[in-house]
Amino acid sequence: MNLKPMLKSLHSCLVVFVSLIALSSTAAPRHVYLTWQGDTSRTITVNYQTLEPSGASTVHFDTKPRNGRIGDYRFMAVGRSHQIAGLEDGREIHWVELGNLEPGQTYYFVAGNPKHGFTTERKFRTATGGSEKLRFVTGGDMGIGPDMATLLQQAAKFSPAFGLVGGDIAYANDILTNSTRWDVWLDHWQTNMITPAGYTIPMVLAIGNHEVRGGMTPTNSRFYLRYFAQAGERSYHARTFGKNLAIFLLDSGHLSPHDGEQAEWLDAQLAAHHNVPHRMAVYHVPMYPSVRVYDGPGSVAGRQSWLPIFDRHHLTVAFENHDHAFKRTPPLRENKLNPNGTLYLGDGCWGMGARPVLAKRRWYETKAASLQHFWCVDVSRKSVEYRAVNKAGQVFDVYPPNAKGAKAAEKVYEALTQPKSPEAQK
Repeated sequence: MNLKPMLKSLHSCLVVFVSLIALSSTAAPRHVYLTWQGDTSRTITVNYQTLEPSGASTVHFDTKPRNGRIGDYRFMAVGRSHQIAGLEDGREIHWVELGNLEPGQTYYFVAGNPKHGFTTERKFRTATGGSEKLRFVTGGDMGIGPDMATLLQQAAKFSPAFGLVGGDIAYANDILTNSTRWDVWLDHWQTNMITPAGYTIPMVLAIGNHEVRGGMTPTNSRFYLRYFAQAGERSYHARTFGKNLAIFLLDSGHLSPHDGEQAEWLDAQLAAHHNVPHRMAVYHVPMYPSVRVYDGPGSVAGRQSWLPIFDRHHLTVAFENHDHAFKRTPPLRENKLNPNGTLYLGDGCWGMGARPVLAKRRWYETKAASLQHFWCVDVSRKSVEYRAVNKAGQVFDVYPPNAKGAKAAEKVYEALTQPKSPEAQK
């Protein structure tokens, strides 16, 4: 009997059960997570939740640890709270933006209020404001299973400045009775996305089809828009990190169509950031799918509306998701191989099970495999290096091919993807 699926199912049920027990037993602040609404070097937003309405949303913070002694923190910020209409538990989501921060500085904080208590002290580091090297991790199609938690733990070991999520987050489909899925996902992030030095890793999130009701049909996406303080009611936005990196988080047809206002915004934003050496996009539905058909409606819409903009502004890389597989293309421009084109990396699978890919690679694929993974990305002024990492912590793909560890990664990739002989499977 194959016990692995049964154990995975039992694990997910236990996590949900524990989350429900926690929700029913305390009204103290929980689900503490960090996002940005603006300048990543001088602001950060502390998000947290309480199960009872409260009159104050506060964060006490300092540049030195205060071990939760509220009176010892030198700074305090007051935010606001809101609810999701129809959510039966009546929870409040609190957003407190901290401003006037110093770039590259460590801050210690607690969140809450005297009525409900405060969180334990956590720490974060603001993004740098200059040309210092930067590392982040990215992936999509996460879910709430044990593989997702393991992959988060592996990602945190790289000490990234933030985690970039490409949609299909908790697979709640914007259904209010699926709120416990969000509880489990947020618990996983809060517990596992902590660096070896103890820093809480902020999140930057794009929208996917499982953040809306009815699959690809546009809805109001209540959890995505109201759980994460990012860009208000708009489902696409941009973030810059220092002087070397700008990221454009796009909506691949879930709340906003590819064309029209979003395409105009993307064109204008890429033009406005033309002096930033590395400009990247992240979105859910791939233009160059590794599993689904090439002529799928979402892929076609992306190539029609965004590809000319990417090419015109020389986009560095696009992180694609949705297909639950690993993929790397060669640089592409005008839908053709071009050494000066854009790199397309994907395709999700930062927790969900991997889907099979075709035995024969498509014309636009350098590699494609049925592998869970995330990407670890290192950015400097003159270059970007990309490393694909599996849940065992193995780096199995490195780009460019002259980057450190590329040859060793190639051997790992071959071992992971080559069919095993009958003798090896015994």
